[in-house]
Amino acid sequence: MKIRIVAFTFACLFFFCCEVFAKQAGVQSQSAQLSDVNKKIQAKKLEKNKLMLQEKNVKRELKNLNDSIARNEKRLQKISGDIKIAEGNLATASKQYNNAFAKSAEVNKKMRAELELFHKQSMSLSYETDPVEYKIRKNALEAKKANFEKERIAASVSAAAVKKWNDAKKELLRLQDQEDSLAAEKRNLIKEKNELLKTTAGKRAEAEEEIKTLNENAKALQALIKQLSSSKRKKSNGTVIRASTPKHKKNLPWPVEGKVVAQFGKSKHPEMDTYIISNGIKIKASDYAKVKSVDSGTVIFAGNFRSYGKVVIIDHNDSTFSVYGQLDKILVTDEQKVSKGSTLAQLGAGQENVLYFEIRNENIADNPMLWLK
Repeated sequence: MKIRIVAFTFACLFFFCCEVFAKQAGVQSQSAQLSDVNKKIQAKKLEKNKLMLQEKNVKRELKNLNDSIARNEKRLQKISGDIKIAEGNLATASKQYNNAFAKSAEVNKKMRAELELFHKQSMSLSYETDPVEYKIRKNALEAKKANFEKERIAASVSAAAVKKWNDAKKELLRLQDQEDSLAAEKRNLIKEKNELLKTTAGKRAEAEEEIKTLNENAKALQALIKQLSSSKRKKSNGTVIRASTPKHKKNLPWPVEGKVVAQFGKSKHPEMDTYIISNGIKIKASDYAKVKSVDSGTVIFAGNFRSYGKVVIIDHNDSTFSVYGQLDKILVTDEQKVSKGSTLAQLGAGQENVLYFEIRNENIADNPMLWLK
C-alpha cells in the first residue's frame, strides 16, 4: 500500500513538474514574441520619426523655393511695369526725334528753294543794270538766310534729343534682358521644385501649400478686377453700362484649341484626402499656341500676377470679364480695345503650353464650360 502511495505521489510530482516546465517554456516563448513585437514597434517609431523629420526638411526646402519663386514673380511684375514705362519713354523720344528731323528737313527745303529763286532772279539782274534793286534783293536774301539758319539750328536733331532716344532704347533693352534672365531663373526654380515634389513628402507638402495659396490668389485676383473695373468707371465718369443678364452663354469661341486638363469647381486632390477649388479651367494646347479673346472688350490688365504668371484680363462691358493666365508672351497693352478672336498672347512649349482661363460674371467666377461653344 505504501509503495502505491509513493508511486502515485511520484507520478503526481512528475506530471506537475512537466506542466510547470511546459508553462515556463510557453512564457519564455511569449516573452520572446513580445520582445520581437517591441523591437518592431521601436523600428516603426524610428521610421516614423525619420519620415517626419524628412517631411519637415522637405517642407522647409519647399517653403524656401516657393518664397524664391514669389520674390521672382514680384520682380517680374515690377520689371513688366518698368518695361511699359520704358516703352512709353522710347515712343515719346522717337516722336520728338522724328518731328525734329522732319522740321529740319522742311527748313532746309525752304532754304534751297529761296536760294534757287534768288539765283534765277539774279541771272536777269546785275549790279551794273540796277544797283539799288540788286542791293535790296541781296539784303532781303541775307535776312532770310539768317532767319533760316536760326530755324535750322532750332529744328536740327540736337545731340540731347539723340542721347535721350538712345538712352530710352538702351533702358528698354536692359529691362527686357533682365526680364529674360528672371524668367530663366524662375524656370530653374520650378524645375528644382518639381524634382523635390517627386518624393512622397514633397507631394504632401506641395499639396498643403497649394491648397493654402489657391484661395489667397483667387481672392487677390477678384480684388484686382474689382479695383481695375472701378478705376475704369471713374475714368469714364461712371458711364460704363453693365448688362443685367449675361448674353453669351454657350456662345463664346474657345480662347485656344486644346484639351481641358483641369476642371472648374471642386475636385479631389490626387495626393491628399481633401478637395481643392478652381475658379477656372486649364487647357493644354500645342506649343507656342496663340491665345485669342473670346469676345470684344478692353484690356484692363496685362502683366505678371502672382502664381498666375503673365495674365491678360479683358472687360467685356456686359458684366463679364475673361482672364487668361500662365502666358509666355503678352501681345496687347493696357486699355487696348480688342475684338472677338483677336490675338492676345502666346503660350510656351512643353509644360508651359497650358492656358489658365476664367470667366467672371459680376466679378464672380463662373464655369467657363457654360460659356464656351
